[in-house]
Amino acid sequence: MSILNIETIYSDEDVIYVCAVVDDVVQTYAQTYDSPAEYGPALCESSFTLDEDEILPDNEYELIQFLDNLDLDWRVVDTSDYYLD
Repeated sequence: MSILNIETIYSDEDVIYVCAVVDDVVQTYAQTYDSPAEYGPALCESSFTLDEDEILPDNEYELIQFLDNLDLDWRVVDTSDYYLD
């Protein structure tokens, strides 16, 4: 899985919370006899703690690389009740 876009990131004391669009998270097409299942992006959330000597990168590209290297446990956000106009 890789991060496509960071939606929000904030900290609460030592814990960093991230909401991002992550690739290959949800199944978009079921497996058939002729082809494997296909997966697509979804809005996900995760959290982690920073060590005292660690600093989050300021550059968005570097921040995405930093988060991808953490191998976070992403949880899909339920957007079924979102109203999009």
